[in-house]
Amino acid sequence: MGNRIMRIIFGIIIAIAALVVVYLVLPGSMKYPLQEWFQSTFQSSKHELAETYKKAKVPGYNCTFGTMMEKAGDGNAWVVETIDESDDGQSGTYEVFAYAMDVDLKLEPENGQDNQMNYSKITLEINFKVEKKAGKTVTTSYIIRIEDVAQDDHYKNEILRNLALRAGG
Repeated sequence: MGNRIMRIIFGIIIAIAALVVVYLVLPGSMKYPLQEWFQSTFQSSKHELAETYKKAKVPGYNCTFGTMMEKAGDGNAWVVETIDESDDGQSGTYEVFAYAMDVDLKLEPENGQDNQMNYSKITLEINFKVEKKAGKTVTTSYIIRIEDVAQDDHYKNEILRNLALRAGG
């Protein structure tokens, strides 16, 4: 009887370890939506923070970041990472990641360059750095990455223009 219980416990441990390994090797297009679902189901404060940024207007355009990312590609996900958080949860530093998968972009070059930047089926990421103090949320900065490469100010603005116009803004 005791041997059977040990086998069951050992089997459960192996099954959990296998699920963790499978999750770790998943590509972003599958991992990010799973993280978003987990946060919306079990971590309401993080989900609310992501929703705040989905509803935020894109500077200079008539659309929200949520609409922009939805129209950017075939899939999108919003994930919040905690950098530092107070015990009461009212203050802290966070990063809000907005991912759009399978995005096609045509970006105009900077002054003096003569070639257009074309991207096909890429993962686009907007990373908001967020400070919460006594329940008030303040964005300190945001970065736009294409396939994990941070873009300079010109291309960041060009990406926002391209995607905002696609979203009707």
